[in-house]
Amino acid sequence: MTIPILTRARAAVAAGRAAEAESLYRQALAGPEAAAACRGLADLLALQNRLEEAASLYERARAQAPLDGPGWLALSLVHVALGREAEALAAAEHAAALLPADATAWATVAERRRRAGRMAEAGAAYAHLAAVPGVPASLAADAENGLAMVARHDGRAKAAEAHWRRAITLDPTFAGAYANLGNLLLNQRNLPRALSALRRCLELDPTQGSARMDLALVLKGLGRGDEAEAALRQVLAEAGANQRLANDAGFNLARLLLLRGPGDEAWTLNESRWKASSFPSVRRSFPVPVWRGDNLLGRTLLLWGEQGLGDEIMFASQVPDLAAGLSEAVRAAGTAILLECDARLVPLFARSFAPVTVVGRPPQGPGEDQADHRTRTATAQLPTGSLARYCRPHLSSFRGARPYLTPDPDRTAFWSGRVGALGPGLKVGICWTSGLITADRAASYGGLEDWMPLAKVPGIHLINLQYNRDAVVEELSRAQSRGLALTDWHDLDLKNDLDGTAALISALDLVVTAPTSIGELAAALGVPTWRLSNPRDDWSALGTAVRPWFPAMRVIPPIGGETLAVTLRRVAGELRRLAAPVDAPVPAPTLAQALALHQNGQVAQAEAAYRRLLTDARDQTRGDTLHLLGLLLHQTGRTAEAEPLLREVLQAEPGFFEAWNSLGAVLLALGRRDEAADAWRAALRLNPGYDKAAANLGRLMSGP
Repeated sequence: MTIPILTRARAAVAAGRAAEAESLYRQALAGPEAAAACRGLADLLALQNRLEEAASLYERARAQAPLDGPGWLALSLVHVALGREAEALAAAEHAAALLPADATAWATVAERRRRAGRMAEAGAAYAHLAAVPGVPASLAADAENGLAMVARHDGRAKAAEAHWRRAITLDPTFAGAYANLGNLLLNQRNLPRALSALRRCLELDPTQGSARMDLALVLKGLGRGDEAEAALRQVLAEAGANQRLANDAGFNLARLLLLRGPGDEAWTLNESRWKASSFPSVRRSFPVPVWRGDNLLGRTLLLWGEQGLGDEIMFASQVPDLAAGLSEAVRAAGTAILLECDARLVPLFARSFAPVTVVGRPPQGPGEDQADHRTRTATAQLPTGSLARYCRPHLSSFRGARPYLTPDPDRTAFWSGRVGALGPGLKVGICWTSGLITADRAASYGGLEDWMPLAKVPGIHLINLQYNRDAVVEELSRAQSRGLALTDWHDLDLKNDLDGTAALISALDLVVTAPTSIGELAAALGVPTWRLSNPRDDWSALGTAVRPWFPAMRVIPPIGGETLAVTLRRVAGELRRLAAPVDAPVPAPTLAQALALHQNGQVAQAEAAYRRLLTDARDQTRGDTLHLLGLLLHQTGRTAEAEPLLREVLQAEPGFFEAWNSLGAVLLALGRRDEAADAWRAALRLNPGYDKAAANLGRLMSGP
């Protein structure tokens, strides 16, 4: 009895005799069972990773047997392996149409549609997969995972979370579902639950680098910086050939290190930002080398702005450091600096940074063929976000920071007249929201109605500095109907006429703002600026309670987890004190009364009382009052304001050892560890038994 050739070929495959099986299949290609032989040989070649040959044979088998559903599915999987997404999807959809109850076919269709961005169709396929009778638990879990990803894409976070939790119920070992759930919870700032999900993911699969990265961000958000750093360094060490993961880890580690204060490693790692998946800018490709901080004599350096408008303004604070070296003799030797920036900033920057040449960035993006022709004279180039590596490498480099933008004098005079016409009282500009609110920044923003307490402060005029008027028109109308008095000059385009906006801001007494470019602009002009944000979450605070780039900026953080609305009520209290008429009949407090207010947590009233005491020339407690006011400012996040008060105390009373101890705490918060140690040593020289100073110095010496 003759054994059929296909039977012999299949037996050879089963016995592991691949060469014999291939030979038999090829013989059968010319016989009556050519279609089956073609499928069999394609399956064999696919197992051997001979994918191109396998794909060709599957296509041939498809022509011979167009209703062979498994053949279509096998063809799809080969196309997937070859990276041919469109062909893989088309073949999978043929397979699913022929095999409506085949879970693998529908899983393939769903995944290929999702990867193609056809989210609604992917959702339908995942739903079909979930409803297939007898679907294996692992594929049912895949279906829930897919439905979760579609729901998240559509902005349905609650539905996404529910699907991921069902996926985990179906397959408790599904590490990817835990990772996806953890990422969702991280973006919702639900950090404790995110921590639990991500840790479970890594218990199941320690190789999930993206999950470990998210875990680091969760730990960072929870204030567990050392653990976050260890996790990021582990990601870097284990990233291997995954450059995207390595770049993301390097960028996140840079930001974490900068939160503790600038240093060489932090600025070096910050260069990985250009390849980080979440970074908003594209690196320009000028045909000249990157400047490495070396001598510029006889060279032309092109500096170019990056990231958002506020970032451009902040990084430009270092341009005067370079411009100061452009003496006539240096320029005569052929040295020049060009600064390319957002076109809206050109007039303001050009006026402020002479003799630097300022040019506008091309409006159509990073195409160098559209760049200003003067950029072609450059012999070196650097993005402004990298300047700090050379100009401000350490916190001590920021001590000479000062206001650096100069408004147009004629336009400032014009706006001073309009602002003055509002009548007596403080002129306060406000900006309450941003055009870019990410999950980790959302807590710093609220609605305009949260700002209503400021409108109730007598003796002030609120001026609108919110630049995206179209987006807030309804919100503004609602607040005005509730009694918000907000002067809004519609003849000034706050978004595009930045030179005019700078002139208006320069005519104000104060700017109060959420984290927006208006705050950077105001502080760079030297206008007192109160920024509502938490410096512990802001890398640009560089480990301090302020933002060292801007001496005119005060950072007002939330206290004890308070909401933005509560913070704004505190701000209103401070404005009320500032706006109070000088001759207001306020009873003179005693130091004991002021201290009682301070100890009871009534900080605005305590500050007002301390300051009132300081205006009384007859008061004999000036040193104690200055000391306590300095402590209050430090405790409420105004550490930079506390230092000069404490130094005034110590200049008058150098033996005031408690004030030396307080100065040490202030200097440490400002990142000046050596000076803090000296202050505590001074306190101990005056009072060797002063245990507070000894404990502070001991912690400093034993710490990192």
